[in-house]
Formats: sequence, C-alpha cells, structure tokens
Amino acid sequence: MRSSQSGGEWDHPCEKTAAVRRILSSLLLVAAACSSSPAESPTESADPSFSTPAPTSASETPSISASAGQSTTTTVVPATTAIPPTSTSAVATAVTTVPPTTTRPMANLRVALVRGREDMVTGGNVVVAVSGPDADIVDWTVAIDGTVAEVAVHPDGLLVDGLAEGPSTLEVVVDGQVISSIEVINHPITGPVFSGPHVMPFFCTFEDFGLEPASDSADNSDCSAVTEVTWWAHHQDGTWSELVDPTDRTTWPVDLAVTHETGGTTPFVVRRERGTINRAVYDLTVVDDPVSEVRAPMWNGVLHYLFGGGCGSGRTQGSIMGSDVSNAAALADGNLLATSTLNTFNTACDDVLSAETLMMVTEHVVETVRNPRYVIGQGGSGGAIQQYLINQNYPGLLDASNTLVSYPDAFTVSPGVSDCGLLNRYYGTPEGSALTAEQRTAINGHGTPLFCAAWAATFLPLASPTVGCHSSIPADAIYDPNENPTGVRCTLQDSLANLLPRSADTGHVASHVDNVGIEYGRDALVANIISVDQFLDLNEHIGSYHPDGEILDGRRAADPAVVEHVYATGRVNQGGGSNRTVPTIDNDLYSDFAFDIHDRFRTFSIRERHRLANGETAGNRVIWTQPGGNLLVSLGGTQNDLDPVAAVATLVEWLEALDEAGVGPTTSGDGVAPTRDQLLAARPEGLADDCLVDGTHVVGDEVYDGENACTATYPVHGDPRTAAGAPLANDILKCALRPVNASAYGVPFTAEQADRLAQVFFPMVFVTGRCRASARSRYEAPGFATESFRWVEGWGRSGLRRPSRVNSRAPTSDSSTD
Repeated sequence: MRSSQSGGEWDHPCEKTAAVRRILSSLLLVAAACSSSPAESPTESADPSFSTPAPTSASETPSISASAGQSTTTTVVPATTAIPPTSTSAVATAVTTVPPTTTRPMANLRVALVRGREDMVTGGNVVVAVSGPDADIVDWTVAIDGTVAEVAVHPDGLLVDGLAEGPSTLEVVVDGQVISSIEVINHPITGPVFSGPHVMPFFCTFEDFGLEPASDSADNSDCSAVTEVTWWAHHQDGTWSELVDPTDRTTWPVDLAVTHETGGTTPFVVRRERGTINRAVYDLTVVDDPVSEVRAPMWNGVLHYLFGGGCGSGRTQGSIMGSDVSNAAALADGNLLATSTLNTFNTACDDVLSAETLMMVTEHVVETVRNPRYVIGQGGSGGAIQQYLINQNYPGLLDASNTLVSYPDAFTVSPGVSDCGLLNRYYGTPEGSALTAEQRTAINGHGTPLFCAAWAATFLPLASPTVGCHSSIPADAIYDPNENPTGVRCTLQDSLANLLPRSADTGHVASHVDNVGIEYGRDALVANIISVDQFLDLNEHIGSYHPDGEILDGRRAADPAVVEHVYATGRVNQGGGSNRTVPTIDNDLYSDFAFDIHDRFRTFSIRERHRLANGETAGNRVIWTQPGGNLLVSLGGTQNDLDPVAAVATLVEWLEALDEAGVGPTTSGDGVAPTRDQLLAARPEGLADDCLVDGTHVVGDEVYDGENACTATYPVHGDPRTAAGAPLANDILKCALRPVNASAYGVPFTAEQADRLAQVFFPMVFVTGRCRASARSRYEAPGFATESFRWVEGWGRSGLRRPSRVNSRAPTSDSSTD
C-alpha cells in the first residue's frame, strides 16, 4: 500500500478504531498523584539553548485532557469521569472561549513544551505536557489565547493544533481561571525560523524523489510536496521489496528477516516517510507494524540523524548524498533514521540552515511519533562540519555525534583550497615546473601533490560564482558579469548571504579569503627543501583570486567586515558551545597519500582548537583511526569498513551512563552540562582513542602523542597554510603581520636576496609585512572577540539579532614577535 498525505502524519490503518483505547490507556497513566511544585513560565535566557525536559517519573506523569481524534476540540474532562469506550469522540466540536481572567494559583499545574524552544515552534502544532499535584484532581483544559484549543492524545502529553503564525499564549484553564501559561511563537512549516529570509530564486527537486507538488499552483516557491508513506520488507538475503498491501500479513514475503532489538522476533518491516519541511525533502525510516495501534512500537527512542557530505552553494532543494536511511543494521537495532536534503552539505554549505532543518524535522518526529530519548548525529566530511558547528552554535539539538573524515568548518578550510588553485597555476610556469615532486609536496603541506589535484577536481570551483552551481539551477539563472550581473552566484560565501555583509562596490557577498602576508613554502625553505630564490619567485608570482573566480597578480585582502562576521556568527569551529560536552566519536580514515581531500591533520586541528578553548584535551571526544579512505567514500560521508551501528550504540551507552549519573540529556533537567571528569567516568568500558595498525588495535588516551606504532604508521601532514607557518589549529582567516626580516628564516640570504625581499616583496607581496607564525589571528574588533551571534533571526526580525555571550570566541592576535 502506498498512502500519500499533505500533513505528514504517521498513519496506520487501525488508527481510528484504536483511538479510544489509546485515550483510556493514557487516562490510566494519571492515577498516581504528582509531587512537583508549581513552576514559573519559562523565559528566554541571555544565553539561549535548546533543551529537552527530563522525562517525568511515576509521580510526575503528565495528565491528559484530550479527544479521540487527531484534530478535534477539547473541553473540560472531569477528573472523575471516564470516556465511554463506545464513543469515538468524547468532546464537543464547537469552539468555546475562556472568559478573560488573570493567572492565579488556584490549582497546582504546569504546562511545558515536551521538547524545544517556545519561540521556535513550527507547523502550527506542538506537543505539551501538563503536570503537577493537581493534574488528576481538578478539571482543566488547554486554551490558545483564551480559545479552547484543538488537542489530541499523544504518548508524551497533548498535541495542540491550530496555532496561528506568530506569538500565542498556551494556557491551562480551571473554572475559567488561567493556572499556567507559556508564550510560544509559531513559524510556518516551510520556514524560516532563525536562518534568515528565504533566499530566492530557489529551485525545486522534490520530483527527483518521486514526490508530487502539494499545490496545483504554478507558484510553489517553497517547493512543498505531498507527503508519501511506503512500507518495505527486508529479506534474509539483505534485499528490500515494497509491500503493496502491508496490512495483509499473508502477502508478506516468506523470507522476511527479523530484527535483533527485541530478541529476534520482530518482523523486519519498515515504514518510510518522505515529504518537505523547511523547503527540504526529508526522509524518515523506522521498523514499524502496519496494523499496530501504537506508532513505531519497536522504536528504541534513538533518533539517528544522518548528515551528508560535500559543500554546495545553495539556491536549490538539492539532493541527499551519503545518508543511507535504509541501513539495515541501524534499523534492526531499533533506531529511527532521518535526514534531509538541507542536511546534505553538498546542497548548501550552510550549517545554520542545516541546524534549523534538524530542529524542525526533530519536532516533526516528536509530534508524529514521540519525543526521542536521544538525538545522535552521524556523518562525514561536510557531515562532520555540520555536527561540530551545530554543537557549537545550537547546543541541545544533538545529544551525541559520530563524525567521520572530519573537517572543523568550511571557512578555515577554504583558504588552503584556493591556495591549491594558485599553486597549481604556478607549477605550470617555467619556474614552477622546475620544482620536483618533493619540493611541491613540501610547499603544499600535504602528504602528496595529489591532494591539490583532488581539491581542484572537487571544491575549488566554489571559488568561481559561475562554476560551482547545483545541476538543478538553470544556466540562464546563473551569474554572468556582463550578461546577467544579478544572477545566482555559486560560491561558499554566497551560500551564506543572510549572514555575511555585501561589498559596497559590487553588492555581492564579499569574500573571506585573504593571502596577504602568507609565506608560501616557508617550512620548505627553512628545511632547505627549496632555495631562497625559489621561495622568492613563488611568493612573487603566486597571485590571488578575484571574487569572480579569476586569478590575479598580487595578493588580495579579505573584507574586514566579512572576517568579523565569519567569526562572530560562529562559522569557525573554536571548540565552543556543547562541543566540550557532547559525547563524540571521530572516525578517521587515513588517506594522506591518496587522491583525496580528507587529510588526517584536520582531526588534530579540531582537537587542538578544543584544547585551546578548554585548556586541556576534551573528555568527550575519542578518535578511531583505520586505513583505507578513498575520495568517493569520504566525499559521501560514508564510512568504508567502519561499522556505523557500533559507533552509535557506543554513544548510546555513554549517554545512558551520563543519565544514570544525573548529568545526561534526559536527567539534567536544569541543563547543567557534565564536567570533564564526569564525561570520562561515564565512558563505556574500553572506550578510548583507538588506532588500527596492521590489524591490531593500539588503544589509549596517549596513542596519538609521542612515538609509537600509530604515529609512525599514520603521520600527520598539513595544507599550504600550515606549510607557510600557520599553527596546527589552522583557525586563522587573516593573519597578524610582522616586519619583513631575512634573518627570521634560519637560512642565509645574500645581500641581493635580502634587498629583494625588503625592497620588492615588502610593497608588492607582503604589503605591510609577513604573517606572524605563532599569532592566533590578525583580526581584532571591539566588542566582537568574546561574543557570538547565535540566533540569526526570530519572529518579525530580519538580519542579525543582538549577540549573546558564549564560551567560544574569535581568535585574537597575541603579542608574539617571532
């Protein structure tokens, strides 16, 4: 059976007939008296974050006052009155109005969102829990702005429907009196919430997924599609087949596999839902029973969220890459798998949009199934970038992360990518072509020159506004400086047009790439791998990229306002937010000598950033290393021989141990993060840094430090910036400068060479000096270094909100004089 609907509900054929029994079961849950005290309505803190309320105990079970249907109107349900079992509706259908009164403590009740922030509700509905000592004693109902609300019974409380866009007040009312209330702000299911105004034009791809448009209107600018539900059988030989009539068990295949989450007895039948949220195509799968009265009864509560790799320029609904929601092992474990096209970085290299979509899809799961116990991210390459930046800037959306072939962020990686383009061009000149492979490798900083070739073949086109466009964008819509100057520009910075300032000269988003003062080949010179003359010629002719993608002579400085905004909006991973507390397993596939772009030093660059932010190595992150990376695997964010289920299962153990200690996602109700010692104590037995060498696991927290089999087998390299003297953290966009000094290199310069350096390179190449190798960053601006913009846009706002103080900061220049 294939069922389609525009509301995205998780439908079951027996749902209507089972509704009454669900209500009766829910009403029985409130037999125990609650002991919690009344609470004030939540208010937004100065440092907001997402939070998941701790699950209620047996004495704090939320009481239910609701109808049998999914969208009927609630009236008062007396505490002593049961709903007749023969009734299909226990409530009136007329909308009534609660008399306007003031809130007063005549009963001890509290209403709260089950998950998420009150100011970021989406889609017109929300799940709330009403609890308190009087919840099962007094007669109460739920209202929206004084009007009795439409509600439905939900496993976690009540699903409240009918929220208008914008602010509303949810109220718990007893005898016409408002006992408890919360202010919510509802946003459309198409977004935006905090990512800023929708960029236009935006090109739809939902038809590529076999989805139908949600409207017959020619103007479907939000790319909305009708939600589709299909059912699939997993066979014992590992293949899948679609069930035509899932409710007829006699038609199920005889070789149907079983899952192992419930002892190997559950038929391996999977429900798949695809639709659109936040202009993205989302994809959800979970083992389910088509005739069950309860939705996804076999779900273990783990929302296994997949992030795809790549780095695209946006303006499209995009595609899903490297995120397999049909992973049989993960589904057999009982996980609910989820992803979307806007959680695929190859659609848009926009972690803000990814965070927003993650939040909205999670809310959809809460509303249509139940509140996840844990939300665990998984993904490699660009999928790892999304997780690190979501954890830094939007703490609470993810409870744990499994990152693979990691990068810290896109903005601090991209300068080295553009350097590869400049170096590849230089190697085509007579002087550059005379350099040996060893010399080029030393200048590039990678393990092999193949890395720059791989960058040129993959993401270097993002330096050009006309080359790196998604295939769904028509050619006549793309920017051309002469024929279409207002067309779509396909660069990294243009993908974040809501965050970054525009150039006063061109009106385009200004570039963040800066190579003023970069001493290309510095380490190679100091190591006597290249000569002084080769060093001077390289730096004289290296050039720079124009914002339109062509290479120019001379160096180019980044727009200072762009550099400020990149740091201030949290686009640089600095180890802040929940990056210091979210349990993380980082899988590293070693490919430093292959035609690849995923070099090992990125993992240790991230570790160094976290160490600098926290003063010590984080207790929440372990690194698993193995050989065998390759470009196609790592680009897709998949894992080669690594077991994705093992990593997620280990993270679940870690989270459960934290919960048991009272500092986990479901038990730290006040949002207190675990300490480093608590994180270390909660690690599952045997979990530590793990390095696979010739089939043997080298394990221990010191395995990546000092001389041992692991460090000898998997040497760490760098990129053109680290080879020019940048620190391991490699988090510098615009370096601090120092005077030119020929004696600083430790190699002899002739008087002529020193004069050339001072008289020619000072004004022509280094402008006002050369990079100071140990400086953390050049950029400093009052009021910016210790603050960060977290929430880009809320209801009725445009542009950037006021910054809120966080524990991450933009790197600033030190006083080094080297």
